[in-house]
Amino acid sequence: MSESQSPATHLLGIKEVSQKTGLPASTIRYYDQQFSEFLDVKRGAGRRRLFSPESVERLLAVHRLLKEEGLSMRQARQALTGGQGAPEVAPPQGLAQCQAEISRLKEQVAELDRKLGELKEIQRRTLTLVDSLTR
Repeated sequence: MSESQSPATHLLGIKEVSQKTGLPASTIRYYDQQFSEFLDVKRGAGRRRLFSPESVERLLAVHRLLKEEGLSMRQARQALTGGQGAPEVAPPQGLAQCQAEISRLKEQVAELDRKLGELKEIQRRTLTLVDSLTR
């Protein structure tokens, strides 16, 4: 067996993965069905699922996307397959909102700068007028 192949001792069955992750076996099976390309779960005798440590990490990533980040199955699939390993669905919405807020704030700053310029001009004219009246 070459070094690139994992010995059978490093592969975990679904029961061990369930105990290690705290996920029910039925959830693990479902994630395997829905995200088979991403999880890359090996099959043993009798089509028994065998998980490498990397597969377990990817399984937990799927779970985080679905449960902690609240993505739909479709969004999670897009995030995992189209995002070079980074979620694309939720962050762009957040990113777009942040960019819109930044643009809005920049417009407010520009408006305030314009008003400040107007006030300084009024102050200058007022001081000039007061100065001319006091002479």
